[in-house]
Formats: sequence, C-alpha cells, structure tokens
Amino acid sequence: MTEAMDSQLLFSKALIFAQSQQYVAALDLLAQILKIDPRHEHALQLIGGISNALPNKNESIGLLKEFIEISDSSPTLLYELGSLHLELGNYSEAISTLTQAVELSPNSFESLHDLGAAYALSGKKMAALESFLKAAKINSESPDLFYNLGKLYDDQFSFEQAIGCYQKAVNLNPLFTEAWINLGVDLGGFNKYPEALKCFETAFEQNPDIDFLYGDCLFMRMRMCHWKSMGGVKSELKNLIEGNKIPIAPFPLSALFDSPSLNLKIAKLYSHKKYPQDFSLGPLTPNNNEKIRVAYFSPDFHEHPVSFLMAEVFELHDRNQFEIYAFSFGKPTEDAMRKRLEKSFDHFIDVTDQSSIEIATLAREMNIDVAIDLCGFTENARIEIFALRAAPIQISYIGFLGTMGSDYFDYLIADEVIIPQHLRQFYSEKIIYLPSYQANDSHRTASNKHFSKADFGIQENQFVFCNLNNVYKITEEVFNSWMAILKNVPNSAILLYAENPIAAENLKRQAIESNIDPKCLVFAKRLPRADYLARYRVADLFLDTFPYNAGATASDALWMDVPVITLQGDSFTSRVASSLLTHLDLPELIHRSISNYQEQAITLGTFPDRLKDLKNKLISRKFTTPLFNSKLFVNNLEMAVVKAHEIHQKDLPAQDIF
Repeated sequence: MTEAMDSQLLFSKALIFAQSQQYVAALDLLAQILKIDPRHEHALQLIGGISNALPNKNESIGLLKEFIEISDSSPTLLYELGSLHLELGNYSEAISTLTQAVELSPNSFESLHDLGAAYALSGKKMAALESFLKAAKINSESPDLFYNLGKLYDDQFSFEQAIGCYQKAVNLNPLFTEAWINLGVDLGGFNKYPEALKCFETAFEQNPDIDFLYGDCLFMRMRMCHWKSMGGVKSELKNLIEGNKIPIAPFPLSALFDSPSLNLKIAKLYSHKKYPQDFSLGPLTPNNNEKIRVAYFSPDFHEHPVSFLMAEVFELHDRNQFEIYAFSFGKPTEDAMRKRLEKSFDHFIDVTDQSSIEIATLAREMNIDVAIDLCGFTENARIEIFALRAAPIQISYIGFLGTMGSDYFDYLIADEVIIPQHLRQFYSEKIIYLPSYQANDSHRTASNKHFSKADFGIQENQFVFCNLNNVYKITEEVFNSWMAILKNVPNSAILLYAENPIAAENLKRQAIESNIDPKCLVFAKRLPRADYLARYRVADLFLDTFPYNAGATASDALWMDVPVITLQGDSFTSRVASSLLTHLDLPELIHRSISNYQEQAITLGTFPDRLKDLKNKLISRKFTTPLFNSKLFVNNLEMAVVKAHEIHQKDLPAQDIF
C-alpha cells in the first residue's frame, strides 16, 4: 500500500472519529498523517476544525502549536492559530502568527484579512490598510473585507472612502445589517439624512432587536424635523428602556425626554453594554508628582463648541500648581482654534492613531493625576480609555450633558442649578459643584461686519426672535409655541439654523399648518466664527429649546447682548440655560411652564421698552456677575481638582465636592 493510500485511509478513520467527537483518537491519526505528508491539506483543515470545536481555547492553542511543529509550520494551521488569537483578543500574538502565515502563503486571503483585522484592533491603522488592500486584490467579492475596510477608513476620518466600502459590502450581501448601520451613520455625517434613514430602516427590518438601532432611526427623523413619523415613539421608547432594553443611545434620548431617571437608566445600560470596565492594565501605581498633572481628553480640539467654551480655561490654569496635558484623538486640523489650543497646553499630544489601550497606557506612563473627558457620549468618543482607568481621578465635563452611568467616572462637574439636591440621586458619579457650571471664553470676538436684517430677507422694522441650535433640539411642542409667539407678535420673524434643506422645508410646512407665513421663518447659513457672532446683532430675543437647552449658542447670544428665554425641566440638558441666566442674575428669564415662557416672549416682542430695559440689565451684569469671569471659573475649578486630589491621596473614596 502506498503512503498516499495510507494517508487516505487514516484520514477517513480520523474523520469518523472527529464526527463522533472522539477528538483524541482523531488527532492521533492526524498526527500519523502529517508524519507521512506534512502538507496534507484535508488533515490540516480537520485539525483546525477540531481546535475550533474544543471548549477550552487554551487547549486549542496548545493543540495548534503542537501540530504546527509536526506540520513544519503549515500556513493553514498558522492561520487557524492567528485567527484564534484574534478571536480571544490576543492581538500581538495574532499579528506575529498571521505574519508568519502570510510569509509562507502570500496569496492567502483569509490570513491577509485577519492580519488586517488584528492590526486594526491594535491601533496600527496603516499596517491594517496595507493588509486589507492586499486581500482585496486577491478577493474583491468579500463583504466582510469591505465592512472591515470601511471601519478602518472611519477610524482615519476618511468617511467618503468608508461609504464606498460599506456600499460595496451591502451590494455583495444585502442582508449585512451591521454594514447598513455604518453606512447610515456615515451618510448622516454628510447631512444625507433621507439616505441615512433608509439604511437604518433596512437594518431595522432585518433585525429590530439590535441595540441603539431604534434610536438611530428616530434621531434621523429628529434631524429632519420629521415629527409626523414619530407619533407614539416616546411611550414605546420609555417602555423598552424600563424593560432593560437599549433602543437608543444616551445622547439622542436627552433631546426627547425631560427625565433624569430615564437618562440614568439608559446611561447605565449603554455603558455596561458598550464600554464595560476593563482591568487589562491592572491597578494604578501611586503618583508623586511635584505638580498635579491634569489631562484633558477630546476629539474636538479645533473649531468646535467645546473648544470655543474651554480655550481660555486651558490658558489660565496656574502653572505653579498644575501641569496641563491635552490628549487629542480627533481629526487633525489647521484652523485658528487648533493653533491657539496647541499653545495653551504644556503638552499637546496627538494620539489619533493610537488604540484606546495605548492611550490609557501612555497616560499612566506620564503619571497623569486627573483625567477630564470633554466628550462623553458624543461623536468620536473614546470612552474605552476611561474604562481602562487612565488616571486615578476621572472626571466627565461639558461634552456630554448628563451622567455617564459607569463606575469608572469618579466625578461629574455641575452646579446647584443643574443638579439641585432633590435631583442628586439620578447621577452615578460624585458631583463637583462649581459656583457656575459652564466655562465661557471671554476672548471671543465678533467681526466688524455690519449685518442688516435685509441681508437675511428680514424687514428692518421686524422683531427678530432667534434660535441657532441644531434642529434635532427643536421639538414639535416647542416649535408650536414659537408659532403662537409669532402669531401674537405683529411683524415678527424667527431666525433659525437648519443644516439640511429637508428640515427647513418640514419646519415651513409646520408653520403653514399653524397659519404662519413660512417667510417668517428665516434660515441662517453656517458662517465663520466671528461673523456668526456678529450676526446676533440682528436678533432681538433668543428662544430656547426644551428639553435639550442651548449651551454654547445661548452663551454666544448672551455675550452678544441678546436675552435668552428658557424653559427649565429636571434633566441636566433642560437646566443648562437656567444655570447661565442664574449666574448672570437674570432669573426672570427662566420658566417652568411653556405658557409662561410663551407669555414672556410675546410681552417682550410687543413692548420694546421692556426689552430695552432687559438688554440694559444684561449688559450691565455681563462683567459684574460670575458667568463670563473666566479667571474666577478657573480658580473654582482648580480648587475642586485640588480637593479631589487630596481625597484620593488620603485613600478615601470620592465624595461630592462643594
């Protein structure tokens, strides 16, 4: 009998043993086959299959290593071992093993694909891209490859390329739900909301139980002010969340409900599911720095509302007591704000191309004492950094307005207007109570450009209300209130900002249904920062949104001497403008009922003298109250950080700081 016949007979017996789960007997026969023919492909594949079937993955690893040696480093088994390491999160081992597999079999699509995935998960983006592109030359019909390539392009902020990859993935596999979702996210980023909504709805039809997907569909409708298609969703959302489902992410939920209890519940569910605490880096070692090292983490160190508010804070920190770091993981830009910020820190570190575990490790190596997250549950978040415990003290501030619902954020910065004691129970963090919550850059400068009302199609004698928030903050109830205000203030208009024409058309349609001439709705365009501020000079009165108040836009309006009327609720987002007005000593502009909110707007729009008195009051208090006193704000923040540091140094648990 020839060796080939012996191998075939042994393989047949091994296959029977494997099918009956008698793996030891099967592996004995397979070892004999490899001694005869180290490259017996069917035997190698069966060994891989058996290793995948074993419940103990450490046993699988040992088995594969043993047979790799017997088979004289079979590329097939090297691939199986590398793939297993990838599955288990052993990325460095996966890269090492799959690199060997590719060296021995350069045209192996599977090895190149998984090597790219291992590089991507390790934060080695360029190496991942190289592997994926090589794999695409071998097999251009793999939906998984184009999906993973799309995710990689997303990580590199190359969203147009990502869209092309996701589109190819769903063309190759129309049932690829995850690819539909990512395609929707990226299309939404280009304000292609109808196309994005169609992607989310396709995914929802395929699998309605996917976490956050219900909310993705809903948020796209909110971005288009498509209120007619949102009937009944709030009660359904509430029921799902109370049943421990995660139908929506915390951020869009904040624009729908004035419910701190619901916000806390979804934050806890979301954090636990998407960003669980990770102990991979082990316990922290004590820091003994001469100065307290404070690091701010953000993807938004460029022209962005967070940076517009925070820039002066970074500049004013006391360098005798603190060493200030920036960890930037957003797309690098060269705008004026970026250049200003790079000069504002003692250390500005671009970690965009690093993985979360690498960033957390770097923060530990730099002995950061206090890590402040300026992003939270907003776009381009890297919450994994904090789940890994980048610093002994971790604080959430200003990027996301609300609780993070996790154990690894020690503190949340607020004030007693935003989180009064009767609402304290709805926040998982300890609270740093500053005298005034929101930082406000006192260096912001409007351009000298003189805008007339005519520049916006408004008559010079018209009274101009305004709200320049993103339209997802506009609810049907608030908009109907605005229409009632316009109806009762003769010769008035409202200046709005709509980032997409569909939202503008839907708002005009809603105005017509309220018997308001749609020409009374004037839509402003995006302008350079200084011109945007100057544009407020044509406005008479800012009408706030609810339950998601204006933050940076309200601050800008007040800075430009435009009074803001707000509606206060119980949630964090519904109390932000109340905080601003309280610390300007203008409490008369804060309302708890929409009828009072509406009544005051009508009164001020009807009686110019009353509005003039209010404006004069605003102007006189702008520099005598705490709101725009950046030095006072920084001093209060630093005292709180010192207190938190002292508590930690005494090995005491975090506690509310007043």
